[in-house]
Amino acid sequence: MRYMPLCLVLLAGCASVTPESLQKMSIAEVCYLGTVEPDKQQMVNDEVRRRNEDCAQHKAEIDRISAMESRAAAESGQGGGNIQGQNTQNTQRSTGKMGY
Repeated sequence: MRYMPLCLVLLAGCASVTPESLQKMSIAEVCYLGTVEPDKQQMVNDEVRRRNEDCAQHKAEIDRISAMESRAAAESGQGGGNIQGQNTQNTQRSTGKMGY
């Protein structure tokens, strides 16, 4: 349930994500956001660099967030897309420290 606020933020719309709001998220949440929201990639990369982190070191936690998001989408009737496939596609387009 720790990620429930993240689920709500992502489901409510990520248009309101700001550099300041990224600072309040865990590094895994920040990295996950970068994989599912390509238009936020630069902001995510900046935050990852600011923290001197590497998203690859948080892969297990990112995968848990992804699985939880998939379950939440399926339960709400918004499923149907292959979330894992989407993440893989977005990760392949990523550069720098975002790829894992």
